[in-house]
This record gives sequence, structure tokens and C-alpha cells, in this order.
Amino acid sequence: MQQKIHIINKVSFSYYEVYTNAQRAFSGLGFPHGADEDAAYVITWLELHKLKGIDLFCSIIKKLNKQYDCKINLLDVDKKIDLLNKSILITGPSIIDYLVSKFILSNQDQYSLINYQDPIFFIPLLSKLIKKRIYTKIINKKETLCLINNENILINNSLFNNDMNDEIKIIFSNNPNNNEILDININLKDAKKNLSIGLNPDQKNWDKVSNLAFQTFVPESKESRSKGAGGGDAND
Repeated sequence: MQQKIHIINKVSFSYYEVYTNAQRAFSGLGFPHGADEDAAYVITWLELHKLKGIDLFCSIIKKLNKQYDCKINLLDVDKKIDLLNKSILITGPSIIDYLVSKFILSNQDQYSLINYQDPIFFIPLLSKLIKKRIYTKIINKKETLCLINNENILINNSLFNNDMNDEIKIIFSNNPNNNEILDININLKDAKKNLSIGLNPDQKNWDKVSNLAFQTFVPESKESRSKGAGGGDAND
């Protein structure tokens, strides 16, 4: 008896397709312009490096919906910042910009963070600093959670835990960190390879993001056509 073989073809998407879909989805959740782009970059970076960015996004959609509020106190003299249980997708970009400015201007090289959510979302933001030759390390009292160097990023699986309650510390340096043995080792040179073969998010979660992104499209009408909507160009 001949056995039937079922072949499931995964659909691949370009980096730009994943980024654009995510950006529109964040816009649909109430993220303002600029913030939606930062959040989309984080999700797409994770997807590019096979860290399931789309899955992580879908796991917190309800928590993010119409909850955008990036206000936090950055004036604590004890170098301890309370993130008020807001997602790093919301607070992360401004936090990193602030800490980097302190490091560059006054050589303040470490800060503690408390009451944070989704700490894995720090990694793409911190990876941007490699171009400035700024390398970072995330630790808590017990262990190293992440090391970012010029060619690789090492991650402890516990950083994916949204329920982490420990205080974490981000440490900045102009010198690469000494490597340690952590759960995940990302070779940044693999990014070009991943780009060439495409990104393969989970189809069910990709559809969720696509449906959310679709809600941001302007329905075609006489009024919308007069304003240029519905044209389908690369900038809509």
C-alpha cells in the first residue's frame, strides 16, 4: 500500500513585509507615529533572529491595546528606574536613549530597572548600540541574562519570562563583554543569511497581526480617493 506524504509549504516573508505588517498593527493598537516604528523594529528583529517575535507580539496584544503611555520618571538619583509595569515595547526606546546619553556625557555606565514587563524586548534596542561601539550586559542578582558584543548576542532563556520580578541592571561599556555560556547564542553574521531565505512566522499568529494591520486601512470612498487613500503605494 502506497503511503501518502503530505508536504506543508511554509510561506516566507521579507523583512520589509514583516516590519510593515507589524508597524500597521501597532498603529491599530494606538501607538503614535514613531513609536509604532520602534515597536515594529523590535518584533521584526526578533523574528529575523528566530526568536519568535510575531508569537511574542500576539501573546500581549490584549495588554497593549489602547494602553500606550510612555510616561516614566527618569530623575531618580539612585539610578533605579521604575517602569510602572509597562511593556518595554512602550518604554524601551526612550529608556535606552536616556541611558546612552548619560553614558556618553557623564560616563554613568549602569542603571537598575524595576517593575518592567517583557524584558526580551530590550535586546533589539540594545543591539543598535553596537554601531556606536557600545556593548551592554543585562544582569540580575542571580545571573547574567544577556551579553551583547560586536559579533554575537548571548541570551538566558529566563529573559523570555514576562513574569520576572527581580530587579535587573543594564551595564554599558565601550569594550566587548567576555563571553559566557548562556542558553542562546546569536551570531549576528547570520542575519544576512536569514534575510536571503525569508522570515517564517507562525501562520496563525501572522494572520492575527495581519487582521489587526488591516483595520488601519482607510475604506475606499469618494472622500478617501480625493485625499489620496486607497492608492496602494509603498508609503501607505
